[in-house]
Amino acid sequence: MTQFLTLLKLEFMNRSPKIRGGKLFPRILKWIFAIFGIGIIGFCLLYAINSVIKVCVDANLQNEFIIYYVFIIGLVQFLFGLSLTTKTLYFNTDSDILKLPLGSRTIFFAKVTYLFIYELIFTTILSLPVFVMYGIATSQGALFYTLLIPNTLFLPIIPFLFGILCSVPAMYIVSFLKNKFIVMLIIYILCVGAGFYVYTYALKFIMQILSTGGIADVFSDSVIASIKQVANYLHIPMLFRNSLLVYKFLPSAIINVTIVILLGLIILTFAKKTYLRLLLENASGSGQAFKKKTVIKKRGLSGALFFREFTTIFRSVNYSFQYLTVIITTPLMVYFSSEIASNIGVQQIGAGVLPGIAVLVLIMFLTMGTSFAATSITREGGNFFHTKIIPVSYRKQVTVKFLMYVIVSVPAVLISCVVLAIAGFLSYFQALMIALAVCFIVVGNICSSITTDLKRPQFMFLDGKEITSSNRNINSSISGGFVIAVLMGVACIVVSLFVSIPAIFLVLFGFGVPYMIIELFRLFFRLEKRYKTIEA
Repeated sequence: MTQFLTLLKLEFMNRSPKIRGGKLFPRILKWIFAIFGIGIIGFCLLYAINSVIKVCVDANLQNEFIIYYVFIIGLVQFLFGLSLTTKTLYFNTDSDILKLPLGSRTIFFAKVTYLFIYELIFTTILSLPVFVMYGIATSQGALFYTLLIPNTLFLPIIPFLFGILCSVPAMYIVSFLKNKFIVMLIIYILCVGAGFYVYTYALKFIMQILSTGGIADVFSDSVIASIKQVANYLHIPMLFRNSLLVYKFLPSAIINVTIVILLGLIILTFAKKTYLRLLLENASGSGQAFKKKTVIKKRGLSGALFFREFTTIFRSVNYSFQYLTVIITTPLMVYFSSEIASNIGVQQIGAGVLPGIAVLVLIMFLTMGTSFAATSITREGGNFFHTKIIPVSYRKQVTVKFLMYVIVSVPAVLISCVVLAIAGFLSYFQALMIALAVCFIVVGNICSSITTDLKRPQFMFLDGKEITSSNRNINSSISGGFVIAVLMGVACIVVSLFVSIPAIFLVLFGFGVPYMIIELFRLFFRLEKRYKTIEA
């Protein structure tokens, strides 16, 4: 038992890498802003879900709401939990632990317990407030709230156990694709695009409910019948509904427990017979070199610096995902957001809302894409000293890092605006002017992110592993970009509605051009001197 608790403690400690630099007050401030932002988003989501609950109650679909919501939670937990489970069980291997005289089951159950605690918290946050709102909306009695806690604690168990079983084939797939970065990047982009499409469809549905409020406008009799029929095929969520609402309680509880016991026995056998072998195979093969022979090519100074940056980013799926995925999917996100605005916002406010929405979404998503620039310096990690000893000026090195983000973000802006113009959301002149203005703002954001990393570097030393967690520089970059996005978006909407649409270009260029010039000056002024003072 002592070994198990020690390993469990190590699992939590290993997920909190040491970060050099940073004071207590900025960390507290970061958490305050994070909690405030998450609170606002959570309130909006709960308000929207509460509206859906009321519509379901009016349409006599309150039981089906529980089934579908549990199904969605289970699916989300399975998909995201599968990634975390595969990474934790097979690819986050501490070689020192393997040297200790520990059995495979002890190591396995320590990791599994850590995972379950994490997913239990995740599922409880998603489910408990919604079920409380459901109880209030449907006037449930004391028995409902009494059963709510044990049912909520039981809710993540079955998806979690299925995730553990599926982690074995997932591990083999990840191992096969581990060095095939282009294939994995394409898969990531397709998943992000599909996820945003589903999110947009759900948001349009919720907005339709909020705007109409009438059951007939949302659910016809045939749709209600289809919803009830499909719910009958979702057996595991239906068992949870039965346990929560005390309908066929005993048979449902027995079936749930039986499923858990069977899955648990299978996993226990796997932990005893197979887990340690798979763990050792991944540990011994994770550091092997690529088999592909590389040819050293002669390049000019600038070409070599660009090649070095591209190699640093594209040697890692995590880095290439952060660098490219959001940028590439920005046109799709902007299109869907404008479609929602055209269907709802234009009817409620007017056509002047479209340019403002385009500006807000463009800056917001490109901020997320370019926030990775806030690790331009400290991403070097233990190899930072290379940048100090190579015979190249610091100004040139930083310029190349700066251009790395410009060459992907500026085309993303132009393509997004062309898409909006072709779709008819903006005129071609409006699309051109917005593209130019947003490019100025995005370039300013890139400069600001790199400047932040120069002023307060957050080096992370993870024993040669990749940097996958955020730091305060990235958070600062995203927060600042979001503030600019909201201010510019709201300003454009107000000006277009109360003055004229062409007047928004004065607002955008009046802010964007000075902002870019100031941030360029802040980045390159006395750059050599500031870079010399950085110590890793």
